[in-house]
Amino acid sequence: MTEIIVETTISKVTVYPDRAQITCRGTCAITSGIHQLLIEELPLVLAPESVRASGEGSVRVRLLGVDVTRRHYEETPAEQVRQLELDIERLEDEKRVLEDEKAGWLAHAKYLNGLREATTEFAKGLSRGRTSIEDQTQLTQFLQAQDSDMRAAVRKLEIAQRELNRRLQKLRRELKDVSAARPRQRYQAMIEVEAMGEGDFQAELTYLVRNAGWQPLYDVRLVDEGNGRSLEVGYMAQVKQNTGQDWQGINLVVSTARPALNQRLPELKPWYVDVYTPPKLKPRRMEKAVRAAMPQAAAATFAATAGAMPVAEAEAPAPAEVAVAAVQDSGTAVSFAVSGKVDIPSDGSPHKTTLNQFSLEPDLDYLAVPKHTDAIYRRATAKNSSSSPLMPGPANLFVGDEFIGQTRLDYTPSGGEIELLLGVEERITIERELVKRDVDKRLLRDNRQLRYGYEIALENLLETAVKLEIHDHIPVPRHEQIKVKLEQVRPDPAEKSELNMLEWRLQLAAGAKQTIGYEFSVEHPRSLRVIGLLD
Repeated sequence: MTEIIVETTISKVTVYPDRAQITCRGTCAITSGIHQLLIEELPLVLAPESVRASGEGSVRVRLLGVDVTRRHYEETPAEQVRQLELDIERLEDEKRVLEDEKAGWLAHAKYLNGLREATTEFAKGLSRGRTSIEDQTQLTQFLQAQDSDMRAAVRKLEIAQRELNRRLQKLRRELKDVSAARPRQRYQAMIEVEAMGEGDFQAELTYLVRNAGWQPLYDVRLVDEGNGRSLEVGYMAQVKQNTGQDWQGINLVVSTARPALNQRLPELKPWYVDVYTPPKLKPRRMEKAVRAAMPQAAAATFAATAGAMPVAEAEAPAPAEVAVAAVQDSGTAVSFAVSGKVDIPSDGSPHKTTLNQFSLEPDLDYLAVPKHTDAIYRRATAKNSSSSPLMPGPANLFVGDEFIGQTRLDYTPSGGEIELLLGVEERITIERELVKRDVDKRLLRDNRQLRYGYEIALENLLETAVKLEIHDHIPVPRHEQIKVKLEQVRPDPAEKSELNMLEWRLQLAAGAKQTIGYEFSVEHPRSLRVIGLLD
């Protein structure tokens, strides 16, 4: 049995939310007999049980089996890591040269210091007439010049060393970032085949890898059109991978399938109900527990996002077309085959590609919670009429060309409903005011009755009629001796919940005004101290 090394390239990658399936192909010449085809440098994040082999060629071949083993290399097989290692070795050699030069100059400095320390001998020679003052002057000038040259050379070498150390630190950080995914170990696949003749054979290997996945990104834009408004949705995929293999010139497929959810049905465990037993508090913690249990008033706030109505655009050149992916629905999942060839390096950086672009017909109305804010929120509700489900992910929101904020889309199947808040409409105003607060003094019994009245004033300054949904509430008693009753309301609310939540749905014509009014009473024993009545 002969071994044949097959050079392969990655031809197709199917990316799932938490993993990817790789397909690589390579061609080799084969002769009659049994052979072992070796495919090397497969990543360590590969799942060995997922490896499958197939192939085709100009000669009939039987596949006898496929095995996967680890292989150790003297050098890192990944080209990027290997190049970083070579660059580090080269800089370390340069660093040693600089250190040797500096050591030579420092030895020269030691020699000069020795000459300076011999000044007593030079003085004796001068007194005995062996040397002259001119000789002494020349010696001093020589020592000064040598000392200046030595110090300048040392400074220059230290600057070069400092710059070299910075470059070494940078390369070592880069190597550390990628070497974890590209160690000097790799998997090797061995495909055992039996050829019935001589010819060419194209081997194909597929396998699953970790450290790869994708998440959806959305751009949702409310656009004014001649016959109404539409929601323009840009559906993108952000693909990341750190598998130790660069994906170059691949056919990319993005799939909504989630293989991790299909491994095992969650096990349902017994649901126990028991009598609550309060914990025994230590004396030191008693005071903290009492303070924590004291009621505190909480004020809720709504975040108002400034929005703007889209401005009519002048005629402009035709915009560039966006290449979208081909949608393939298998019934259990949807796949997007990205057009063209794609490069995705194994560095964990995000790579964005457009999956789909489509328009939805929104049903627009406006929401208000006047107790908390005078902002009127624009709401768009639309049916997902596209051919693919929308996976959960972040969405950028626009009204025309104005960016108004971000939100997060939940999973929405085809035919499901999307609901978005698209900023604040400043041309609809709302004001909530306390207009009545009376204590009923006619009651001679031991009960106390308070009566509150509120008015909510609305005005539509738009040139078109709008649909408005107003949310408000009245108190909910939490004690059997406290009675709360809605006495009057105009107009009648569309909904009133058991928790006294009130909801009005109104049609407000262009330029129209309307007032909502309601009154409620709160009755309780005079001896009972009631908390929670605000305003």
